Amino acid sequence: MNNPSLISVEAAGKHQLQAIYRLEQGLFGDHAYPDFFFRQSFDCWPSGLRVACDQADRLLGYILLARSEQADCAWILSVAVDDAAQGRGIGRRLITESLSALPDGVTRVKLTVAPENPARYLYARLGFVEQGLEADYFGPGEDRILMILQR
Repeated sequence: MNNPSLISVEAAGKHQLQAIYRLEQGLFGDHAYPDFFFRQSFDCWPSGLRVACDQADRLLGYILLARSEQADCAWILSVAVDDAAQGRGIGRRLITESLSALPDGVTRVKLTVAPENPARYLYARLGFVEQGLEADYFGPGEDRILMILQR
């Protein structure tokens, strides 16, 4: 299971929505998206909701990337990798494969990340640039750094 080439990254199936929600809950707790959000995401952005699974079809991670109202912009709304699978390049694969699937007209990709989240360094290595800190982005004490990738 340590071989990254044995991990598949593909569009999520409806049968995987509850597993995505359970992963989200386990990692983000009170700040997790609700279960119905994943069902609606599946309908609204089917190509942007992608999963990483091992050979036994166990969910290892997911990404949700959505086009903005601005045609040249997309947002990464969430990237989550199971604790047991972190450090194996799964988050990087989810991001890079999702970015490569975006239409040519998308020239900017944005995301927010908690200042203490080590994923911000992965984002920086992938070319995302910090644009500043927004205090209380998700409520009191929930600051986020806005990052942008120019493609």
